[in-house]
Amino acid sequence: MSAAWPDRLIEAGALSLLVFSPLAFGTVEPWSGAIAELVILGMAVVYVIGTLRHWELRVELPPGWLPALLFLGLIALQAVVPGWSLDPYTTREQGLKLTAVAAFFMICYNTYRTQAQARRALWTMLGVGTLVSVLGIVQRVTWNHRLYWIGPEIEGGAPFGPFVNRAHFAGLMVVIVPMALALVIARKPGERRHRRRRLTWRDRLREWNSTETDATRLIPFLVLGMGGAALVSGSRGGAVALLAALLAMTVGSLAHGQSWSGWAARLALGTVLIVLAGVWIGGDIVYGTVERLAEELGRPEESPRLLVWADALKLWRTAPVVGTGFATFGVAFPPFRTLQAPVVFSHAESDWVQLLTDTGVVGLALALATVGSLGLALLRRYLHTGSRWARALALAGLVALGGTIVQGIANYNLPVMSNFIYVALAGALAARSVEPGGADAGAR
Repeated sequence: MSAAWPDRLIEAGALSLLVFSPLAFGTVEPWSGAIAELVILGMAVVYVIGTLRHWELRVELPPGWLPALLFLGLIALQAVVPGWSLDPYTTREQGLKLTAVAAFFMICYNTYRTQAQARRALWTMLGVGTLVSVLGIVQRVTWNHRLYWIGPEIEGGAPFGPFVNRAHFAGLMVVIVPMALALVIARKPGERRHRRRRLTWRDRLREWNSTETDATRLIPFLVLGMGGAALVSGSRGGAVALLAALLAMTVGSLAHGQSWSGWAARLALGTVLIVLAGVWIGGDIVYGTVERLAEELGRPEESPRLLVWADALKLWRTAPVVGTGFATFGVAFPPFRTLQAPVVFSHAESDWVQLLTDTGVVGLALALATVGSLGLALLRRYLHTGSRWARALALAGLVALGGTIVQGIANYNLPVMSNFIYVALAGALAARSVEPGGADAGAR
């Protein structure tokens, strides 16, 4: 049974955002953010019309919906109540972005119900991730200080591919790589050809090159390229988060029992190969990344990031309960800054530190409750589902969410709408995946 037209339109909108948002400089510019918000608004209108066809509006609430709603409510109050935000316009603008992402997650959670839908989304993620990775590597070799070689000129900074900040590219890979691996892990033993004897590496290569194979066998090679590109990007936080995510996925596979122990060994080998791929693509960059990370860990008192965090805590003490206003760090921080450097700190170089300064302990607690509720729901699904497909997606979604949280400790990704869109869809797919027998229709 084919999907109903509202589901097809919503899926088309979601897939278009997967393609558009990373390529549009991560959707950090006002024009690209406006386009993404309009697409999400269109998806919401289609969803409402689709449900009202049956004269009822049915919405299933996802895990963490209550703290998320309260967090968005806090941002709304900051934007409208005088004195709650040092820059109401910026709070309103960035809060609208976050609200759009929340709506996107809610719509996808209520729409993505079949394996066919999930596979299309995962393959789109994989395709875009591969494209952006290749673009970033080629750009490293032919860099002329312009994005896409014809875009705006970038002076200083650390761009990679279409992203002005290499950490944002690495953050995208932290989401895509686990979700791509889920496609491989989810393959049932019956989908692989039965073997009567142990295959040699020559046999495996011959089988991979045969016409009977499927596209899934390409995924490990594409993952090697994306993981290597993430290491070559030079982002310390991104490298740590990606390797931590791969380690978590390996441990998660091993912890599930004998049936998944083989995948744990493959993932461990894959992690090693990703590091080797990064060294092969750009060994000097990988070495420089490790060296800078070691220096920062070895001499923390000289770390600019830690000095900014120390000053940010002084800022937080001026408004400890509800903060200075969402996305107002750049306005509120200068009077508390002690670091002498020819740079402007518009962000706290940490998602969690900035959430504390922008929204206070109330906002930080609500944000932690939101991701914690979703994470626990994915963990329960991974531990208790009887479906290999659902278990693989739950593990991948949990790892992608955890990797994003880890990277957010020492990187600032809140303005990057593309990464939030990918995390939102990954969470929705992991929480609502179904068996192939599920109707590929709009039945709710």
